[in-house]
Amino acid sequence: MKNPGHRLGASGTILENTLEGLRGSIQVASEPNFRYWEFDIRESSDGVLFVFHDDEIDVNGTMFETRKMRFSDIEEAGRESGIRIPTFREVATELEGREEPVVVEIKQIASDKARTEVINTLSAKRRWKVMATPERFEEIFPPESRDKWRAEFDEAKVNVVRVGRHRVDLFVASRTKLGWIFAGPRWFFGL
Repeated sequence: MKNPGHRLGASGTILENTLEGLRGSIQVASEPNFRYWEFDIRESSDGVLFVFHDDEIDVNGTMFETRKMRFSDIEEAGRESGIRIPTFREVATELEGREEPVVVEIKQIASDKARTEVINTLSAKRRWKVMATPERFEEIFPPESRDKWRAEFDEAKVNVVRVGRHRVDLFVASRTKLGWIFAGPRWFFGL
């Protein structure tokens, strides 16, 4: 069943993952199959957390990886495509007073500053959680610092769950080989 809150309620349109898309679709929260607001975050090369789904963005007909671009260049590429790419902070502020659950999918972050911003933003939010694919989780939380980040997220009471299987806590699953085997394969998807 498709969640109408996917990509801030504008999934499949040019306005997905934008404030304009959210504002134009706010009524989907009253639909019977609405589960939560969902959006994707990434970190620019200059350390700005922003909301965008794809790994790459079109810049004058050439695709560039957003992680290698400054946020001002990402914003400009968005404007050229007819959208305004928001920061994570802007979207979090927009959803601040809403009662519906929110799920933030981390697509790509690399710095401790960004990880801390995610924790600080979500720690005060009762019905918010973070999700990632197992592959992205391993990149975002490498083994050498994973225990530190597990403790930080636990202390802030912020859950990091698997995309598609929100009962699977990725920090817990990554502790054992068997847990990680269970968390990883797509054939468990939906369990």
